[in-house]
Amino acid sequence: MITEALLHCSGIGPVRLAQLHEAGVRSWNDVVSCGEQLPVARSNSLIEESRRCLEALREKDIRYFVDRFSPFDKWRIVSEFLDETSFFDIETMGLEHNSPITVIACWHRGEMKTFVEHENLDDFLHLLDDVTLLASFNGSSFDVPRVLDTFHIPELPCPHLDLRWPCYHKGFKGSLKSITARLGFTRPVDLQDADGELAIHLWNRWTLDRDQRARELLIRYCASDVILLAMLAHRLADRAISAHAAWWQHLPAVAPTGPLRSVIHKPIPSLHSPFGEGSPAKLRARRNRTA
Repeated sequence: MITEALLHCSGIGPVRLAQLHEAGVRSWNDVVSCGEQLPVARSNSLIEESRRCLEALREKDIRYFVDRFSPFDKWRIVSEFLDETSFFDIETMGLEHNSPITVIACWHRGEMKTFVEHENLDDFLHLLDDVTLLASFNGSSFDVPRVLDTFHIPELPCPHLDLRWPCYHKGFKGSLKSITARLGFTRPVDLQDADGELAIHLWNRWTLDRDQRARELLIRYCASDVILLAMLAHRLADRAISAHAAWWQHLPAVAPTGPLRSVIHKPIPSLHSPFGEGSPAKLRARRNRTA
């Protein structure tokens, strides 16, 4: 339960947490009800923080927990707010800090939303305004900084939780694909060989040759990682996952004309937005005017 997150409280480490548990104090409600009878030092700060956490829970102030919880307890945020969490992933033209975003996929309120550069990428900003909690895998280091740079915004308008470290502290170590493979979450056959390098080549085929199937495969690949992330979040939250195959039915369709690796690789082109270098700022300004 989220109310059992105490490691972020001042003066509470593994030893004092064990002392609290031995005394039957396991939650914020227990702390508040015990008052000054708590079996640890700094009881006043512990009581104050427990009260603040209870208030944040009543107000559904998820950002409070994201900003303050210990890495060991952040999985509890997923468990408490799983049904309200949106999961996202991006594809880019490379790993450099200025690599353009090509595709964004987001599982939001039971639907898969996809956004493509030069088409509707700026619509992702509007979606973020409707997000309660945004989750990613390694997004703090990769996805979120690129979103901020692309749209010239100082921060996300919603709380963001990177599931990589809650997974790590729960024993799920490695990349998203390696963890989910060990857990038995298997992507559809046409996507099992897909990776980030291939995603770059697919974008290359689309921008150079207007290969519609390459575009569809790229979007489908990005969306598949989002589905894997949602499945992993369910496991992290100790929620049962039934009918795995039904999850994959939410993936965008693609013309069945051969395996994914049959796409011919070509040199990666230099991409330039048709709107110029200032396009993200213009998109943001337009959004503000119409809000």
